[in-house]
Amino acid sequence: MTSQFGVVLFGAMLAAIVSGSSGFAFGLIASAVWLHVLAPSQVVPLVVACSLLVNLVMVWQLRRVIKLNLLWPFLLGAMVGVPIGVAALHSLDAKMVRQGVGALLITYSTYMFLQPKMPVIRLTGLSGKIADGAVGMLGGFMGGATSLNGVFPTLWCGLRGWTKSEQRGVFQPYILIVHAVTLAWMGGAGELNRQTGIDILLCVPALLIGSWLGLRLFHHVSEKGFRKLMLGLFFLSGLALVVSR
Repeated sequence: MTSQFGVVLFGAMLAAIVSGSSGFAFGLIASAVWLHVLAPSQVVPLVVACSLLVNLVMVWQLRRVIKLNLLWPFLLGAMVGVPIGVAALHSLDAKMVRQGVGALLITYSTYMFLQPKMPVIRLTGLSGKIADGAVGMLGGFMGGATSLNGVFPTLWCGLRGWTKSEQRGVFQPYILIVHAVTLAWMGGAGELNRQTGIDILLCVPALLIGSWLGLRLFHHVSEKGFRKLMLGLFFLSGLALVVSR
């Protein structure tokens, strides 16, 4: 039991540091660690709840860079995707989905590393809002079904040509709000229990310390460095998903 507790705390702090510096990958990092000692049915709600707390801290710290005109299409799409994902939680082959996402992230990050510049998808007006909403809906579905709501919105924000602050001003509050909605749906569906609440409380100190360290790293990273950081995390996260049980 002591070793399990140590693994849970280590996963919480490591995921919080990575998420604090990039705004992304809490669920990927935490899941890769926690699945060694916890059942998948325990990991999904724990990831959602802990990531919610981490993102609450980060959204407050980054509140000045949040632009609602960029954010709202993602959130609108997520409100459609989350309940569908929660409904599919037990019928979906989560392992197959995770491995598929992992293979996609490995391919994407490898290709992007070989490009001299990050390609940019130029979409304006209604077409841009529709595309953003579709990505938000996909993220909401993934969040409800596997807790990985940030993968596709984070990847998409990088392709939109936004600065690192603009990207985090979109996908950071997106992840926070979608986690909150997902947690509410899970509670209504009976997916939360007493042990989940205990695990969350035990992780709080590690989450706060990790978030603080990660945010300090973020403020010292250049735009070019941020791109490399994200691609590196995409690659490592993809590997973790492919080999996860």
